[in-house]
Amino acid sequence: MVDAKKERRSFQRIFFSIEDGITGKFIITNLRTELDLLTANVINLSEGGLALALSKDRGKRIRIGDYIILTEVKGIKDLEFLNNVEAQIKWILDNPSLEFVGFGCEFRDAPESIKDSIQTFIDSWHMEKNGSEP
Repeated sequence: MVDAKKERRSFQRIFFSIEDGITGKFIITNLRTELDLLTANVINLSEGGLALALSKDRGKRIRIGDYIILTEVKGIKDLEFLNNVEAQIKWILDNPSLEFVGFGCEFRDAPESIKDSIQTFIDSWHMEKNGSEP
């Protein structure tokens, strides 16, 4: 049963804790009239998208289906190439026992060069952390 769940993921990913301090700056671009700029913790990354954690007060404004543009990633070396990448909110986790709201975002029309750079980063991350290939 565990293997079946593992196979659901299309892309290999890396995980970060909030304490790692990796943040992304985003612009929310949906049908609302204003553009909202926010900073959220990046909690995982794959070539298909990323997951974010945001304080509950700021997270209440985001809905499934909203589009965001990742403008910058801070707190980790070698992710400078991740800028001006569009993503769509695919899921929201708002558990009352957690102090943050989680959001799953799927990259939309990201260039192959960005996807390749993310995969290269993930491969090198695994090699550095584990001393072996993923």
